[in-house]
Amino acid sequence: MPEAVEKNKRDLIKRLHYAEGHLQAVCRMIERDAYCMDIINQNHAVIEALKKINQLILEGHLGACAWDAVNSKTAAKRKKAIRELVKLYSKQ
Repeated sequence: MPEAVEKNKRDLIKRLHYAEGHLQAVCRMIERDAYCMDIINQNHAVIEALKKINQLILEGHLGACAWDAVNSKTAAKRKKAIRELVKLYSKQ
């Protein structure tokens, strides 16, 4: 596995653990009946962490998988890559 891919994987795992920590904090806050606005602020940290994780995964996908598919000689692979990206974008 190329070093850049391995570094990206380590970064993603680190960010996932970070998001997991924030999510666990939300659970503890709810269990302690913490102030609602504090819980919402903590939830925003989880949401933003997950958005960044998705962004990094998508960048990796576009730089490798989608790039290979779009440059493929088979139309089916190109169409599939485009459909996947359109489907993902339409979820936003």
